[in-house]
Amino acid sequence: TPAPDVVAAPAAPAATATPMSARLLVEADNQEFDISGKDNVTIGREDAVSNIFPDIDLTPHGGEEGGVSRMHARIFVENGQYMIEDENSTNFTFLNRQKLAPKTPTALHDEDEIKLGRVLLKFKEA
Repeated sequence: TPAPDVVAAPAAPAATATPMSARLLVEADNQEFDISGKDNVTIGREDAVSNIFPDIDLTPHGGEEGGVSRMHARIFVENGQYMIEDENSTNFTFLNRQKLAPKTPTALHDEDEIKLGRVLLKFKEA
């Protein structure tokens, strides 16, 4: 009888074969956030008192003055497509100057302009 450890490991799902690559650029200071390979990224302002630590903290990039909420938006991957979703922010999320409805995932494309409150970001794929 073969030893139990000869059983082939299940194949990894195809989606993980090529990690997607993208980054966010802060227009004001050209700060770049690489979100490649991450399938869920929260964007907002860090608030240690409330124990809120978003993946991308916009506080040093005008987030507070610019009206960025602590948990403002998130970018995630769905079926191989980057999506952005407003997390019920106070000052809204805009995609190419269109206000997004809260909790409504919207597809992102290369060179899209994302505005969180008054902080402007550029979405770059690859």
